[in-house]
Amino acid sequence: MIKTLIKLKILKLILIGGVSTAYIFKKYCDQKNEITSKKGKKTLLLTR
Repeated sequence: MIKTLIKLKILKLILIGGVSTAYIFKKYCDQKNEITSKKGKKTLLLTR
């Protein structure tokens, strides 16, 4: 019983860690894409 509870708590921590890691990675990628899109818009204005 106690081993099962410990396994479930470990599984819960792994799931929460995985979800939070994916969320942080998504925010980082979105921020990076936003910066590159702003740079792309500036270069388009300069070429005109």
